[in-house]
Amino acid sequence: MDLNKWLLGSGCCTALSVAAGFIYLYGNPSDSNLINPQWYQQPLLLFFTGMLLLALVLNVLAVFGVEFRRSPVLPLQPEPTAQHNFNRLALQFLQQQSAQRLQGAENYYLKPDYGVLYYLQSPADGPLDIIQLRQIFQQMLRHQCHSALAIVPERIESPAQIFALEANIRVLDTLQLRNWLKA
Repeated sequence: MDLNKWLLGSGCCTALSVAAGFIYLYGNPSDSNLINPQWYQQPLLLFFTGMLLLALVLNVLAVFGVEFRRSPVLPLQPEPTAQHNFNRLALQFLQQQSAQRLQGAENYYLKPDYGVLYYLQSPADGPLDIIQLRQIFQQMLRHQCHSALAIVPERIESPAQIFALEANIRVLDTLQLRNWLKA
Protein backbone atom coordinates (compact mmCIF):
# COMPACT_ATOMS: atom_id res chain seq x y z
CA MET A 1 0.00 0.00 0.00
CA ASP A 2 1.29 3.41 -0.87
CA LEU A 3 2.26 5.43 2.19
CA ASN A 4 0.16 8.41 1.10
CA LYS A 5 -2.93 6.22 0.59
CA TRP A 6 -2.41 4.64 4.00
CA LEU A 7 -2.15 8.05 5.68
CA LEU A 8 -5.20 9.34 3.81
CA GLY A 9 -7.30 6.25 4.66
CA SER A 10 -6.28 6.21 8.30
CA GLY A 11 -6.79 9.97 8.67
CA CYS A 12 -10.24 9.87 7.03
CA CYS A 13 -11.35 6.98 9.26
CA THR A 14 -10.18 8.78 12.37
CA ALA A 15 -11.75 12.11 11.33
CA LEU A 16 -15.09 10.47 10.49
CA SER A 17 -15.15 8.60 13.79
CA VAL A 18 -14.36 11.76 15.76
CA ALA A 19 -17.11 13.65 13.88
CA ALA A 20 -19.58 10.87 14.63
CA GLY A 21 -18.53 10.94 18.28
CA PHE A 22 -19.11 14.70 18.53
CA ILE A 23 -22.53 14.41 16.89
CA TYR A 24 -23.39 11.63 19.30
CA LEU A 25 -22.25 13.53 22.37
CA TYR A 26 -23.54 16.99 21.50
CA GLY A 27 -26.73 15.79 19.81
CA ASN A 28 -27.86 14.40 23.13
CA PRO A 29 -30.43 16.61 24.84
CA SER A 30 -29.32 18.17 28.11
CA ASP A 31 -32.07 16.49 30.12
CA SER A 32 -31.52 13.08 31.57
CA ASN A 33 -33.22 11.20 28.75
CA LEU A 34 -30.51 8.56 28.38
CA ILE A 35 -32.92 5.66 28.70
CA ASN A 36 -34.88 6.68 25.59
CA PRO A 37 -32.14 7.42 23.03
CA GLN A 38 -32.75 9.32 19.83
CA TRP A 39 -33.18 7.29 16.63
CA TYR A 40 -29.80 8.37 15.23
CA GLN A 41 -27.66 7.71 18.30
CA GLN A 42 -27.26 3.95 17.93
CA PRO A 43 -26.10 4.08 14.25
CA LEU A 44 -23.71 6.94 15.12
CA LEU A 45 -22.21 4.93 17.95
CA LEU A 46 -21.76 1.92 15.65
CA PHE A 47 -20.23 4.11 12.91
CA PHE A 48 -17.86 5.69 15.46
CA THR A 49 -16.71 2.28 16.68
CA GLY A 50 -16.36 0.90 13.15
CA MET A 51 -14.26 3.80 11.90
CA LEU A 52 -11.94 3.67 14.89
CA LEU A 53 -11.50 -0.08 14.45
CA LEU A 54 -10.83 0.34 10.72
CA ALA A 55 -8.22 3.02 11.41
CA LEU A 56 -6.60 0.74 14.00
CA VAL A 57 -6.52 -2.20 11.56
CA LEU A 58 -4.98 0.00 8.82
CA ASN A 59 -2.30 1.19 11.22
CA VAL A 60 -1.47 -2.34 12.41
CA LEU A 61 -1.27 -3.60 8.81
CA ALA A 62 0.95 -0.67 7.89
CA VAL A 63 3.31 -1.41 10.77
CA PHE A 64 3.74 -5.00 9.57
CA GLY A 65 4.25 -3.87 5.97
CA VAL A 66 1.28 -5.63 4.39
CA GLU A 67 0.94 -4.86 0.69
CA PHE A 68 -2.53 -4.53 -0.83
CA ARG A 69 -1.51 -4.67 -4.46
CA ARG A 70 -2.95 -7.53 -6.46
CA SER A 71 -0.38 -9.82 -7.94
CA PRO A 72 -1.06 -11.15 -11.40
CA VAL A 73 -2.16 -14.77 -11.79
CA LEU A 74 0.82 -15.50 -14.02
CA PRO A 75 3.82 -13.64 -12.65
CA LEU A 76 5.34 -11.59 -15.40
CA GLN A 77 9.07 -12.00 -15.74
CA PRO A 78 10.89 -8.76 -16.41
CA GLU A 79 12.53 -8.58 -19.79
CA PRO A 80 16.07 -9.91 -19.84
CA THR A 81 17.24 -6.61 -21.29
CA ALA A 82 15.74 -4.71 -18.35
CA GLN A 83 17.47 -7.09 -15.91
CA HIS A 84 20.71 -6.77 -17.82
CA ASN A 85 20.46 -2.95 -17.88
CA PHE A 86 19.76 -2.83 -14.15
CA ASN A 87 22.69 -5.13 -13.34
CA ARG A 88 25.00 -3.15 -15.64
CA LEU A 89 23.98 0.18 -14.07
CA ALA A 90 24.27 -1.20 -10.55
CA LEU A 91 27.72 -2.67 -11.10
CA GLN A 92 28.86 0.56 -12.76
CA PHE A 93 27.60 2.50 -9.73
CA LEU A 94 29.34 0.15 -7.29
CA GLN A 95 32.58 0.44 -9.26
CA GLN A 96 32.26 4.23 -9.26
CA GLN A 97 31.80 4.15 -5.49
CA SER A 98 34.85 1.85 -5.04
CA ALA A 99 32.76 -0.64 -3.10
CA GLN A 100 34.28 -4.06 -2.45
CA ARG A 101 32.27 -7.29 -2.41
CA LEU A 102 31.83 -8.79 1.06
CA GLN A 103 33.04 -12.34 1.36
CA GLY A 104 30.36 -14.76 2.51
CA ALA A 105 27.54 -12.27 1.97
CA GLU A 106 25.95 -12.42 -1.45
CA ASN A 107 24.80 -9.11 -2.95
CA TYR A 108 26.55 -7.04 -0.26
CA TYR A 109 29.35 -4.58 -0.92
CA LEU A 110 31.28 -2.44 1.52
CA LYS A 111 33.16 0.82 1.38
CA PRO A 112 35.10 0.47 4.64
CA ASP A 113 36.72 3.92 4.53
CA TYR A 114 33.33 5.62 4.87
CA GLY A 115 31.41 2.89 6.73
CA VAL A 116 28.81 2.48 3.98
CA LEU A 117 27.19 -0.85 3.13
CA TYR A 118 25.72 -1.42 -0.34
CA TYR A 119 23.05 -4.00 -1.09
CA LEU A 120 22.40 -5.03 -4.68
CA GLN A 121 18.99 -6.66 -4.95
CA SER A 122 18.39 -9.33 -7.53
CA PRO A 123 15.47 -8.53 -9.88
CA ALA A 124 14.01 -11.97 -9.12
CA ASP A 125 13.59 -11.12 -5.40
CA GLY A 126 10.54 -8.89 -5.97
CA PRO A 127 10.01 -5.52 -4.33
CA LEU A 128 12.11 -4.62 -1.30
CA ASP A 129 10.21 -5.35 1.91
CA ILE A 130 10.75 -4.95 5.64
CA ILE A 131 12.27 -8.43 6.02
CA GLN A 132 15.00 -7.63 3.49
CA LEU A 133 15.55 -4.23 5.11
CA ARG A 134 16.04 -5.95 8.49
CA GLN A 135 18.68 -8.21 6.93
CA ILE A 136 20.46 -5.15 5.51
CA PHE A 137 20.31 -3.49 8.95
CA GLN A 138 21.79 -6.61 10.57
CA GLN A 139 24.65 -6.54 8.07
CA MET A 140 25.17 -2.85 8.88
CA LEU A 141 25.52 -3.72 12.56
CA ARG A 142 27.78 -6.69 11.83
CA HIS A 143 30.19 -4.56 9.78
CA GLN A 144 29.81 -1.42 11.94
CA CYS A 145 28.41 0.76 9.17
CA HIS A 146 26.58 3.99 9.90
CA SER A 147 24.53 3.90 6.71
CA ALA A 148 23.52 1.65 3.83
CA LEU A 149 22.38 2.04 0.29
CA ALA A 150 20.02 -0.52 -1.27
CA ILE A 151 20.08 -0.68 -5.05
CA VAL A 152 16.78 -2.14 -6.23
CA PRO A 153 15.16 -2.60 -9.65
CA GLU A 154 11.70 -1.43 -8.51
CA ARG A 155 10.60 1.51 -6.41
CA ILE A 156 9.23 0.62 -2.98
CA GLU A 157 5.81 2.02 -2.15
CA SER A 158 4.99 0.77 1.28
CA PRO A 159 5.61 1.36 4.95
CA ALA A 160 9.00 -0.23 4.29
CA GLN A 161 10.03 3.32 3.35
CA ILE A 162 9.53 4.36 6.96
CA PHE A 163 11.69 1.52 8.23
CA ALA A 164 14.40 2.30 5.69
CA LEU A 165 14.51 5.96 6.73
CA GLU A 166 14.66 5.09 10.43
CA ALA A 167 17.45 2.54 9.85
CA ASN A 168 19.44 5.03 7.74
CA ILE A 169 19.10 2.93 4.59
CA ARG A 170 18.77 4.89 1.38
CA VAL A 171 16.98 3.13 -1.49
CA LEU A 172 17.96 3.74 -5.12
CA ASP A 173 15.72 2.35 -7.84
CA THR A 174 16.65 2.05 -11.51
CA LEU A 175 15.50 5.56 -12.43
CA GLN A 176 17.33 7.20 -9.53
CA LEU A 177 20.41 5.12 -10.34
CA ARG A 178 20.40 6.36 -13.96
CA ASN A 179 20.07 9.98 -12.79
CA TRP A 180 22.91 9.52 -10.28
CA LEU A 181 25.23 8.10 -12.93
CA LYS A 182 24.41 10.90 -15.40
CA ALA A 183 25.26 13.59 -12.87
